[in-house]
Amino acid sequence: MKKEIINFMLPEWKEARLRNWWKGGDQSTPCIAASVLKPDAELPQTESLETFWTDVDFIMDRKMAEIDQTIHYGCAVPHHYIDQGSSAMAGVLGCPLKFVDMETVWAHPRGKTLQVAFATTLHSETPVYARIRELTRRSAALAKGHHFVAHFALEGMSDLLAALYPIEEFLMDTLDEPEEMLRAVEHLSGLWLEAFRENQQLIDSSGNLGGIGWPGIWAPGSTFPLQEDVAYNLSPDQFRQFLIPALRKHMAAMECPFFHLDGIGMLPHLPALLELDELPVIQWVPGAGKWEVTQWFDVIRRITGAGKGIQLYVAADEVAPLVEAVGSNRLFLIIRDANHENMPGLLEQFPQEVF
Repeated sequence: MKKEIINFMLPEWKEARLRNWWKGGDQSTPCIAASVLKPDAELPQTESLETFWTDVDFIMDRKMAEIDQTIHYGCAVPHHYIDQGSSAMAGVLGCPLKFVDMETVWAHPRGKTLQVAFATTLHSETPVYARIRELTRRSAALAKGHHFVAHFALEGMSDLLAALYPIEEFLMDTLDEPEEMLRAVEHLSGLWLEAFRENQQLIDSSGNLGGIGWPGIWAPGSTFPLQEDVAYNLSPDQFRQFLIPALRKHMAAMECPFFHLDGIGMLPHLPALLELDELPVIQWVPGAGKWEVTQWFDVIRRITGAGKGIQLYVAADEVAPLVEAVGSNRLFLIIRDANHENMPGLLEQFPQEVF
């Protein structure tokens, strides 16, 4: 019975295909994934933002109901991203959080100078972190044979510094106080690693095979979508100077590193990322108004040509032109307009069970 449940989550063909993608093996069709709620799905509702973001019972009930009422197409698997907003780690480190709506949480600075970074510590009793750990613990306890658990948003070093104190001051300090900036990044990197390892222990307690990040891609080991979203403000030399050393440490802490490349402002940093032998996969997210995949064939070829896998969000009718232009190797496509009508035909055209 135990084996049957695990195979329901991750059948043999899916595990083989995903392992092959992570190692950069040949594939005759791209990996394709989509998770779509059933038409008659009913989820727990609330009009209170406070309840939506902070009530652990409500969050768990809603997420388990969502998992149970979702159809996972292709390479998709059931998973629970411990979602406390994209600024969650800033909240863990003491930045006041504002619940804007049911998709957005803003973090406000907790200090005015770089020195706030050195006064920042990781405390398990901090309300935000205590809630995250409780959610992770509860989810892991329910996860065996049911879903995979993904880390909360740990953010990047540039993101955390720009959250802890005003971004203008942060950018000036990269020029005026480079040695202090390096020390601050090293300190925050240590806190990042501490939080990653603490929560990875909770995730591992589920007993499920492999790991997963918020994009929902199963990996044959521990994983996390690393990011440096604020780094579009930095020069390529500054990116290498301030951020690459920390990224290398974070990659070394996991088995399947993954980098979230967000927005065209980050493209100047792509060469530095492509040089990282320890980085097997890059997610390319061009940004609002720039989704049409035909604009990015050259970027895609640069990434796959460097021997790295790439994950993209594409419309169902973009898959065929994309494959014709760049081939199938190293592609993982999450369908952003997926529904129960278009996915069966797409998967018939691009079979996933063999590769």
